[in-house]
Amino acid sequence: MNELVWQLGWILKGYELVILFWFIASHYPRHKWSLFFTKKKHLTTLQLHEMHSCFITTVILTCFHFFGSEIEMYILLLVFDLESKIKIFYLSLMAVKFLLILIVFSVHRLRGCLFSKTTRICLYSTLAFICLLFMQLIARGYFDYHELNMTYVIGGWLCNLVMVSALSIYPIRQTLGYFQKRSVA
Repeated sequence: MNELVWQLGWILKGYELVILFWFIASHYPRHKWSLFFTKKKHLTTLQLHEMHSCFITTVILTCFHFFGSEIEMYILLLVFDLESKIKIFYLSLMAVKFLLILIVFSVHRLRGCLFSKTTRICLYSTLAFICLLFMQLIARGYFDYHELNMTYVIGGWLCNLVMVSALSIYPIRQTLGYFQKRSVA
């Protein structure tokens, strides 16, 4: 079962990379380096705010999913007693998820970019995932109660699927709009 979950996790990360490459391939030719380094004065329309917000969120989430899974594996390989390992595992994952929220928020504020609906959905899903991690920390780490594991696994996957689905909305909508314009012309 763990091998299947690990494989599905890599499929999800691959899909996030596809979304990231879509952003770069479709917007880099027109925006060049302002795609990466734009400021508030250059964001003149709501469409530009939405595009930059979705791009920021996609880049940060993809990086955190790649590095977060490696942190998970590293913590699981540490040599501690089981109770300490459980506490360190969930506490460090909560810290990583909180850092994700902090970085997304900070980059948006530094750029002067408004939060898109996609970004808000991803941040709310991350908060829900932090709550699941906290629930597991208390249940497994302090009360040695392991019956909520299925709730954690299903809830964690739902949060990740909601985030990836939200990231998919902007590219799908833009691609469909492109094909509609081509068919009308």
